Amino acid sequence: MSSEQWIKGVKVLPLKLLPNERGRLMEVQRADDPDFPGFAQAYITSTFPGVIKAWYKHQVQMDQITIVKGLLKLVLFDEREDSPTQGKVDIIILGELAPKLVQIPPEIWHGFQAIGQEETFALHLNSVAFNHETPDEERIPYNSDKIPYQW
Repeated sequence: MSSEQWIKGVKVLPLKLLPNERGRLMEVQRADDPDFPGFAQAYITSTFPGVIKAWYKHQVQMDQITIVKGLLKLVLFDEREDSPTQGKVDIIILGELAPKLVQIPPEIWHGFQAIGQEETFALHLNSVAFNHETPDEERIPYNSDKIPYQW
């Protein structure tokens, strides 16, 4: 899908999944990739089937998310007043067999739900390391009326 179809600034990049007789290799990101923004923190989260983790937004941080194991529905919402995609909701399905890296720019609300029958493991590459004293994170409940999406 071309980047013009997504919320402005969001990139959905296909990843290489290279199977061989010993298993698989999935290349997530390289410093010489044209879309490499750099990152300050890498971590993995797990989400149990059906669990919703939403909504989050950052003022400075770019989030990058890919799936290591399982299936995830990632939902994005653009409320930026100066954005040509203001009010747009994007739904992106991420899974281990058709790997993608989603780059979420600052100020985009996002959340996700594990779909399928197994625990989902996501790799997060954040452009800013989390600071417990002054977190660059705003949260609202998953069922907030502020976002025109029902889980």
